Amino acid sequence: MTKDIPFYSTNEDGNLLRVFLVRHGQTAENSQKILQGHLDTNLNDVGIEQAQKLGQYLFQERKVRLDRVYSSDLKRCQQTTGQMLDKCSGERPEVKLDSGLRERSMGEIQGMYLSDAEDYAAKHGKASFRDFGEKPQEFEHRITEAVSKITENCSDVQNIAIVSHGGSIRQLLKWFDYTEHDMHRIIVFNTSVTIIDYRKSKRTYEVKRVGNTQHLGDGEFIVSDLRLR
Repeated sequence: MTKDIPFYSTNEDGNLLRVFLVRHGQTAENSQKILQGHLDTNLNDVGIEQAQKLGQYLFQERKVRLDRVYSSDLKRCQQTTGQMLDKCSGERPEVKLDSGLRERSMGEIQGMYLSDAEDYAAKHGKASFRDFGEKPQEFEHRITEAVSKITENCSDVQNIAIVSHGGSIRQLLKWFDYTEHDMHRIIVFNTSVTIIDYRKSKRTYEVKRVGNTQHLGDGEFIVSDLRLR
């Protein structure tokens, strides 16, 4: 039986915007520990099943009603959105694509296996493979600006989903000043859902739930390699 999860429901307060922040489903590159960044990769069979289970859980079990869905324009997010919304029994919400919701670009090491990227970084005098690609401050500005524009443009609705990437969601949690758990230990699993309530009048964000994987079954789902979150 599905456990009752606070805030995992349709918001009826007109002064509040509930944001269901979803990571895309699994890709072959995820399972092989290949750095994707802005590479336009597809869901694998596991990822498709994850997204379908999420849609069933959201719309059929939890009876969530979404007014709009905002998705990264990369295929793995678009495919997650499509598979999820195929389980929507009511009116299908409008979907808007936003390149600002993309994962952090990893530059020249995109497409490398993680182990190869670490070796490449060492050979080029870098402390970490994370020293390549989009600068952290540029990434933070891009993703937070995208979400700010989305929430400001949703004054007329109450429930939305944002489908994005693991690194993007972790960056947003830092921006939301989430401190309940150690940010270095937070895992954003494929198709996990993080719930944010945005108070429209105050323009404030409150984290209600992080990384829910209830739709994937009982137990805690984690990524075994903490270098890839």
